[in-house]
Amino acid sequence: MLSAAVSALRSLGNDRPSRQLYGYDIDGIAFEHLAQIGIDNTEGHFKRQDFLRSNAGELRVDAVLANPPFVSYHRQNEAQRRGGEKLRQRYLPGLPKVASLWAYFLLHSMSFLRPGGRMAFVLPNAIGTADYARTLLTFLQRHFEKIDLINVGERLFIQAGADERISLLLLSNYAPNGLAEPATLLSRDVLRITEIQDHQNSSLPRQNGPETLDVRSHASAALTALGEDTLVPLGSAASVQIGEVVGDIGFLVQPMSTWSERGVTPNHLQPLLTRSAQVSGIYVPTDIAQESLSRIPYLLVPSSRRLPKAIEHYLSMYPEDEIAENKTFGKRDTWYHCSYDTSAHAFIGSMSHDYPRIVGNDAGISCSNAFYKIKVNAQRADLIAWLPILSVTTPLRLSAEVLGRLRGSGGIKLEPSDVRKLCIPRALPKLAQAEFLALREKVHTLVRLGELDAAGQLADSVIYLQTGLIDARTMTDLRMKRLTLTNRRIVKT
Repeated sequence: MLSAAVSALRSLGNDRPSRQLYGYDIDGIAFEHLAQIGIDNTEGHFKRQDFLRSNAGELRVDAVLANPPFVSYHRQNEAQRRGGEKLRQRYLPGLPKVASLWAYFLLHSMSFLRPGGRMAFVLPNAIGTADYARTLLTFLQRHFEKIDLINVGERLFIQAGADERISLLLLSNYAPNGLAEPATLLSRDVLRITEIQDHQNSSLPRQNGPETLDVRSHASAALTALGEDTLVPLGSAASVQIGEVVGDIGFLVQPMSTWSERGVTPNHLQPLLTRSAQVSGIYVPTDIAQESLSRIPYLLVPSSRRLPKAIEHYLSMYPEDEIAENKTFGKRDTWYHCSYDTSAHAFIGSMSHDYPRIVGNDAGISCSNAFYKIKVNAQRADLIAWLPILSVTTPLRLSAEVLGRLRGSGGIKLEPSDVRKLCIPRALPKLAQAEFLALREKVHTLVRLGELDAAGQLADSVIYLQTGLIDARTMTDLRMKRLTLTNRRIVKT
């Protein structure tokens, strides 16, 4: 960015671009690069300081360029959280406290900006998906006359070890005191960043239809329009909790073959679902000897305080200093004793790629915290068997696309609060037991074969179309919105 700024200023006839550039960085190596790109810092425009702790004073600039750190709230240390809270109270108290660090860089940058100024930020795709980002965008719409959000399909920072897809947020004509009317947010997708310049050079007018302008808002509105007589949130019928917090899965969870080699017998082990790929269909079969279950590893759950020698020897291999430093171990009376609750009716992964698959817990096992446990309320016991089938339906998948946070690989991250909001039908079809079992097995087989679309259409037909909950035209509209959002995040590069 600095190199481009120097080149741009010189192309405009400025032989001393350093006088018009300012910056902040906490890395000393960054300052070694200044001279290499032609920047003279004798006037101290570039400060070795945390930008979030800086003070604009009387400095006001015409433009801000930034690629702030993509640090989620859960990865922030205590100092970062305290600093973020101060900025939140200063600039936007209504911003949810779980905002990522980049949001505070954006807000703080505005204090450096002159009226009529511009900003350009490289941000994660979460700018268009996270709940806190919507609050932030609404705020920006009241302070900038033009807002352009460009979602880039190609992953630009893979060479730097980052898999995150990015969005470019371009803000123009800053109004410190606010606008009379909020600006329109223009959103568009490009596969490669070079397309941005191609679009700017094009004489074709920009499309502002549902495919490019806030697709999620249109999808959310379509689901809401169906009303509570058709759709209800999953949380109204079930609880959602995180799976077992093991502390060190790589040590306490192993394949059965590994435990056997170490002399640990099955009576001290319990199967633990740790990855979605360990189950190929929509339920964990009751027969643990089946091939699908052979991929599920086992958690060490010693049945007594007097340990067999094989287990005692294995546990002694864990470094004592690492036991002391492990926060999860520190919360337990015995560091290796992990909870093992098998009462969940189903599991759903916190991260998903194709769709948020709900896996029925037919086998009565437990899962790691890579999953959430779904426990159906006693009043809705009829829902238990249907949950895995519901996860392939269009309304549930569309609600997941609306609620989920995008990740670099094209996957979506769901928090427990998001899972509780997933859309399920208010009423379930009245099928004979034989009919239901045939449907469940058909969907299970289709999912195992990778025929997800066929499974979804079958489930939509039985649950929504044949019952009259949703008509065919509305379902087609919902399905197209879901396809748009899914294709938008799973970009083939």
